[in-house]
Amino acid sequence: MKEYGILLDTTFCTGCNSCTYRCIQEFRYHDQASRGLFRTFVQINDGGLYHKRCMHCADPECVNNCPVEALKKSEYGPVLYDAKVCVGCKTCVEVCPFGAPQFDEATEKIVKCSLCAHRLGEGKQPACVEVCPTGAMEFGEYSVIVEKARVLSSRNGLNTYGLEEGTHLIVLSKESPISAGFPKPVKKAAKGSHVAPDRSIAVPGIAALALGGFMKFSNRMERIKMEEETENGKERS
Repeated sequence: MKEYGILLDTTFCTGCNSCTYRCIQEFRYHDQASRGLFRTFVQINDGGLYHKRCMHCADPECVNNCPVEALKKSEYGPVLYDAKVCVGCKTCVEVCPFGAPQFDEATEKIVKCSLCAHRLGEGKQPACVEVCPTGAMEFGEYSVIVEKARVLSSRNGLNTYGLEEGTHLIVLSKESPISAGFPKPVKKAAKGSHVAPDRSIAVPGIAALALGGFMKFSNRMERIKMEEETENGKERS
């Protein structure tokens, strides 16, 4: 199966955040956005433009460390999230080197970009790519956008971000991506190790988070069971 990704050329980006507004409309998360939780957001920093969003890693730490497999790497590129499986342990928030998953305290779920997987299944582009007024984003087959990024970088003297980091979002910028706000590259943790290098979190810390998640899950199941027993008792009486 072909893998897909996005090529983001920040030299064309104006920071208008049309992508952000369109994303909110597509997924109808106005309430979360009003509380500062976004699937994608363009931040204008002194060092350049920083697009904060899921980078859809080739080897995602969130997937490797999720204790209940609520996050999965799809064959065609996006890192997908299943809110029904998620127990709200925040492990993904702690281990992501890009700070992409955001935890919603109100719902005890996370907010992250899915690369509009539902639209891809319909043969459409991600909503953010479709709405961009300057064509700063290009969606396509991963191998094609990687090659295009290399050509444009060499021809126009641009910096790249994502090629060495192993992500399905490739960034081109005139300024240093790091000075613009993109995180410094970090070493990947071994699969299943529950270790996040350079993120200041130790194995016991993640274990505690995972345990907390399972306890939340158990408590929820217990509450549901008690509610069902109460309801059945009312029906019998």
